[in-house]
Amino acid sequence: MILSVFASLQAQTDSLWSLRTDSSTHWLSLVSEHRQISFDADIPAGNFSGITPIGNGLFAVVDDKKEDGFYVFSLKFDERGMLSSVYNVGFIPSGLVNRDAEGIVYVPSSRTVFISGEKHNDVLEYGLDGTPTNRKLDIPEYFKAAQANRGFEALAYNANTHLFWTTTESAIRGDSILRLQSFGEDLQPRESFPYRLDYPSAPSAGNRVHGVSAMTALDDGSLLILEREAYMAKEKIGSWVNCKVFQVYPRQSSVKHLVHEWKTSVSLFHRDFANYEGMCLGPVLEDGSQVVILISDSQNRYSGFLSDWFKTLVVK
Repeated sequence: MILSVFASLQAQTDSLWSLRTDSSTHWLSLVSEHRQISFDADIPAGNFSGITPIGNGLFAVVDDKKEDGFYVFSLKFDERGMLSSVYNVGFIPSGLVNRDAEGIVYVPSSRTVFISGEKHNDVLEYGLDGTPTNRKLDIPEYFKAAQANRGFEALAYNANTHLFWTTTESAIRGDSILRLQSFGEDLQPRESFPYRLDYPSAPSAGNRVHGVSAMTALDDGSLLILEREAYMAKEKIGSWVNCKVFQVYPRQSSVKHLVHEWKTSVSLFHRDFANYEGMCLGPVLEDGSQVVILISDSQNRYSGFLSDWFKTLVVK
């Protein structure tokens, strides 16, 4: 079934969704925030860490604990931009060992996906059948000093600007800021820009994760950057995740524009704790507003009380 789906994709032009190109700075505003929703009966439990549209309502999704490769999910939306269904088409293995896959992007011109692996902080290319092409981004030496499990969580690509983007989750040892690194379609590094995380709201002591977990590149050269701060209490009750989506124009200034912020938690009365690690664009709605899709890492639905949450924001 999966192969027939991709055979169809190869025979037609993909209509990937994106914001219109605008040469001027346009700060996005939140139109609506939809409640997070799970489809646990329709998809396997996972450690989902990246998502990208590949056309025809299909999305490639990576799992950082599974064998190397990617899932294909079918997503449907209602007229307001809220997810109405998520269906697992299947998993496509690459034959490689687990790379701690974190980010994934689709390149329409080559009909391939690129996946960032945090284990070695590399970004490799694969065919839609999962076969590695043996091509990869030429990562600058600077990033090889990234802390273990704090490397390439985020990966973005835009077909209009012809640029890939990545950064480390946390600052590299000896540095106080993150570096937004771009790459051309020749896979060679282009420009690097500083990026400063917001100050964390929780103390560094304890089981806390703070950094950039996802990134999306827009047609106008700006980036949507997801900063995620997660605090895990010893007894689980009291754990929380705070997420902020910023828009930046890295080539123009270091200004960060907050698009939206939200928090999830575990308490005696509810458990909506959602560690969002993947983000991409969804459809454009009739009024011209843009859907942004987020997917969480449930740690394989940890202890049976976490879910694989999805969330959509609508911006314009």
